[in-house]
Amino acid sequence: MPVNRSMFFLTALLSKSSPHTEVAAAEKYVAGDRAAYKQVAEWIKQVTILSIWHFVEDIEDINSIVHLKLFSNLKAGRYRGESTFRTYVQRIARYTCIDQVRSQRVRRDADPDDLPAPAKSESPDMEHQQREERAIFLRIFRAIGPECQKLWRMIFSESLNYKEIGKYLNLPEGTVKRKVHECKKEAIELKEKLI
Repeated sequence: MPVNRSMFFLTALLSKSSPHTEVAAAEKYVAGDRAAYKQVAEWIKQVTILSIWHFVEDIEDINSIVHLKLFSNLKAGRYRGESTFRTYVQRIARYTCIDQVRSQRVRRDADPDDLPAPAKSESPDMEHQQREERAIFLRIFRAIGPECQKLWRMIFSESLNYKEIGKYLNLPEGTVKRKVHECKKEAIELKEKLI
């Protein structure tokens, strides 16, 4: 049975939602409506899953960042229904993915000489011990992942605190603390293998 093209376009035109209904859907999400949240989470996942191979972070962390940005934008009244709510959500997800990929670009050939050197000691024994510790540290630093190298640089070379690192990486402070803890745990395991 042939499809009447004019009928198809008329149906499509009539089924388009208005800015009012789109804003109402966004308001449901902000209000904590479970169905609205599930739908938004699915829209976000459709975007972030396509970029998963780019991320050092866990995909759930990226999805959480998108939810935070979206919630913040909606609370600030930045969405006025000019596009569908789905388009708006997925645009935020796409740009968040781009920002995350840019923020995690780390030189794989990290230069440990950028890190502060231990203070010189008067005692030859202490100096020898410090050289050994530095050699072990450099081996650990080279073996650990690029994300941990980046975090250590920010902490030790740039003297940034967790909150400042979170701002720079666009991550919640708690996530930064967790990542630093994981890096420390990985470093301890590497040290035990080296000694």
